[in-house]
Amino acid sequence: MEIKYNRSLSGVPENQQQQPLRRITKTYIENRDPVRRNLTSLYNEDTQQINKSMPNSNNDLRRKMLNQERVKRSLNQDVLEDKENVPQHKGLTTKIYTLPQELSNINIKQKFDHTILENQNLQKWYTEDIFFYLKEQEKKSTPLEWLKNHSIPSNLRAKMIDWMVEVLCSYKCTDQTFFVAVRTMDFYFSKSEKQLEISDLHLCGVTSMFIAAKYEEIHPMKLSVVHEKIAHKKLSTDQIKKKESDILQTIGFDLVGGTLYDMYNLILTNCFIEQKLKEKNYKYLKKLCLYLSKMVLYDYEICGKSNYTLLGAALIFVAFKIVEQLDSTFNADSQIKDIAQTIQIDQDQLIETAAKVLNLAKNFEKHFPNLENLKKFNGFQLEDDEQ
Repeated sequence: MEIKYNRSLSGVPENQQQQPLRRITKTYIENRDPVRRNLTSLYNEDTQQINKSMPNSNNDLRRKMLNQERVKRSLNQDVLEDKENVPQHKGLTTKIYTLPQELSNINIKQKFDHTILENQNLQKWYTEDIFFYLKEQEKKSTPLEWLKNHSIPSNLRAKMIDWMVEVLCSYKCTDQTFFVAVRTMDFYFSKSEKQLEISDLHLCGVTSMFIAAKYEEIHPMKLSVVHEKIAHKKLSTDQIKKKESDILQTIGFDLVGGTLYDMYNLILTNCFIEQKLKEKNYKYLKKLCLYLSKMVLYDYEICGKSNYTLLGAALIFVAFKIVEQLDSTFNADSQIKDIAQTIQIDQDQLIETAAKVLNLAKNFEKHFPNLENLKKFNGFQLEDDEQ
């Protein structure tokens, strides 16, 4: 029995030939075309008959084998025709995996530190504007002589600052968190109309750290940790939350003012000090400035009567004098003169304040005995950078 295959019997309407691209598989083709499915079934049956039984004559065998080959060729030819009829199948594959010529020359780096580009853009475009904006805001956002209306001695405040150094360093908080905490506490003292007593100092210090951590840290300290680990359950959670509300309302939620940390870093960047020193010496300079900036916050007589811009420039001058001993090509006097002109402050006042900072650095242990957390958590040696 000779079987002829006619494609017109496939039952596929002509309007379906332009359908969207579909994946061509043998199963899909067989399910789509009932005639071809019957041919496939017949082909399989003939094969089984040939394998199971011996034919009576060579003619029968030859005829069945011819029918089998005819059906096989018909099936293969139809599959090829269906593949050719798929609209733009080959062209689509080429467009997906072939990049335009202008994209082939792009070199993609596996690792890129985005902070490098961000710092370059900051230094190039925004540092000067940010600095002078914060300097202008100092008139209303920098606390000055904040203890004069309260019954809190300056030595007890210095003890609180020393404890804040220990707490925030122990909980791996950033340096900026420390400076925000100190500014928040001092700013609250300067704005509070209520006369604060010694008994209020602990609660104010704990709450200021809690607020600063919320503002600066990616993962701030939880209230339960502040209550149990930091305050040692001497302050209730309700007391801390109430004082938090009181502090924020008193300072008008002003947490965005520049800190001493901000000001001295902006001065260094704005005056391009990094390009004037070797990398090792510049790192040492930054560590000196960080140490001195935390140190001056202990002394109410210095930090309570000078704004952060003047303090930042003064401690930079002291750090310059120390770095000058390491690098003979670096002239501290000429550099501080350029800084004074750039940031528009009085040079004589800067030198006078720098002398106070230097005297404090030489006699810190004498002025503040038993306050060792600054040295413990921020002390360093020049060899630290070399290692």
